[in-house]
Amino acid sequence: MNERLSLTDIETFARDVLIRAGTSDANAAIVARSIRLAERDGLRGAGLAVLPDVVEHLRSGRVNGKAVPQLTRTGPAALSVDADGGFACPAIEAGHAQLLQAARGNGIAILTIRDAYPMTLPTHPAENCAMAGLVGLCMATMRVPQAGGGDIAAPRQMALALPNGDGPPTILQDRAAEGSGFAALVRVLAAGIEMPHSESGPDFEGPLGGRFQSGHCLLAIAPETLHSVAGQTRPDPAADALHDTRRRIEAQGIEVPADLLQQIITA
Repeated sequence: MNERLSLTDIETFARDVLIRAGTSDANAAIVARSIRLAERDGLRGAGLAVLPDVVEHLRSGRVNGKAVPQLTRTGPAALSVDADGGFACPAIEAGHAQLLQAARGNGIAILTIRDAYPMTLPTHPAENCAMAGLVGLCMATMRVPQAGGGDIAAPRQMALALPNGDGPPTILQDRAAEGSGFAALVRVLAAGIEMPHSESGPDFEGPLGGRFQSGHCLLAIAPETLHSVAGQTRPDPAADALHDTRRRIEAQGIEVPADLLQQIITA
């Protein structure tokens, strides 16, 4: 049996569950909003369905629910955030405003996130750039062990968002970035995401394993620097379908299986 919930209900429920599991109020609010956005986009696997595992990872120490992201400016148009083993979305938010400012001042800017728990979709950071009038390109990476020892950051998911004047941004998603046309660019960017080596980072080993230490890379580009009509996007069927899905779910809510709700409540 299913229970129909509004997106506001889902966000409130997720926030309460995260706080109960040991997440700070500030981080819980941002993560709950990320879950709401995933459900709104019809991406159920990144919505409420992740909460049982997230709660388990919070309690085992695989994610630091009370992390305070540390933002560092590494160049005029380069920013880096150490997520301190916490969720990726608060770390991205910590650098977002300065990323936009740097992109407007320099034409292009980059924000890299390291030592994060992979709890956001690239779509939403990229879209936030596009809503501010910039081209946004975001990718998520994962740690891949190398035969000779050590790890590298390899692309996992990515999204491109283009500003569209007063209309909604055009969003292009790729959940198989390794084989995409962007793969070469992604590999170059991923190579610049440092694998952390802090006391609380790779040496941590809880009952469920070590921290995930994933990374994100977000590029913001002023359209006028591209010498193209990047701000005048062409219709895209996939992007149109996404916005249709959003309108439907915002109006109708989501049917959530009762057993999933029970699993989250008892996690």
